[in-house]
Amino acid sequence: MALDARPMAQCPPKRTSMKPKILVVRFSAMGDCIMAAWALTGLRNTIPQAHITWAIQDRFAPVIDRSRLVDEVVFADTEHWKRHRSAPTTWLAQFRMFSALRREHFDVGFDLQGQVKTALCLRLSGAKKRLSILTTDGLSQRLNPTHDCLLGSVHEVEAASRLLNAWHECRIPIRPLMPPVHEAPNHQIIIQTGSGHPHKKLSSQRWHQVAKELIYQGHKVTAIGGSGDDPIYTEGVTNLVGQINLERALNLVANSRLHISADTGTAHAASAYGVPTVTVFGKTDPRRYRPFGENVTILRPGPEPDQITADEIIRSAERYLGGRPSASSLVD
Repeated sequence: MALDARPMAQCPPKRTSMKPKILVVRFSAMGDCIMAAWALTGLRNTIPQAHITWAIQDRFAPVIDRSRLVDEVVFADTEHWKRHRSAPTTWLAQFRMFSALRREHFDVGFDLQGQVKTALCLRLSGAKKRLSILTTDGLSQRLNPTHDCLLGSVHEVEAASRLLNAWHECRIPIRPLMPPVHEAPNHQIIIQTGSGHPHKKLSSQRWHQVAKELIYQGHKVTAIGGSGDDPIYTEGVTNLVGQINLERALNLVANSRLHISADTGTAHAASAYGVPTVTVFGKTDPRRYRPFGENVTILRPGPEPDQITADEIIRSAERYLGGRPSASSLVD
């Protein structure tokens, strides 16, 4: 099944005398933070003079445009806190973060994640008005006023926008504000071999088949991924899996010709930068979590992503590559 995602038109900036201090709480993960950036860009367009602070895990901060989208970033080292729950250093770090947030005297705060850790952060921030997405977690619902913005098969970008609209009218932009890129277009096809969860991944064999065919057709292919992801050692492929940081990966993706992957964060980055994407989904509902934007193709073969064939991925890629330059067949 192939779906095209098309966002709403951009809302022109509206002049307002408001100069509010806004807190956004979204700690993780990469793709979710980028989806939140779509909605927050709409608010920035509407109230350009607002002072916006984002509370986020430091490892995902590179996906946030810190020059145009937000004015300040507050780091929440939640992974360290989780590993060392009872350590005095953890309590001290949390106390310092919450104290720093309270000193800002926020006019409004939004919890775009809806978990206990983010709900607690928003509650302790001291924001005059607090709004959170509605979750199934009872404690989170009791900590902050919630807004039921997830009715029906609503995309995460649309849900976040609805939450922001509960405070101030804004619209989803054509493109979110993303960190500027610092490299020239590389005309490469990026294959991201990993994903945040094992059940979302495709096998290394499948990626080998896809890469081999693309190389055979004369395309330049670069493989990226984290240290625990499968490399692609196919002849002709530039393998950077586990070798580059997130900033470098964003630059490669933003300047690429096409991004191919399973359901993962760099697919959202590609779409946000306007790069065509072919993304393979499994159990996760693409109506809610697909990369948002134009030139997005979703493939969903069944509950297991690896049910997809390499030929299906290649055919979808050819929509953006202009077809096959020569007759060829996929080989193992």
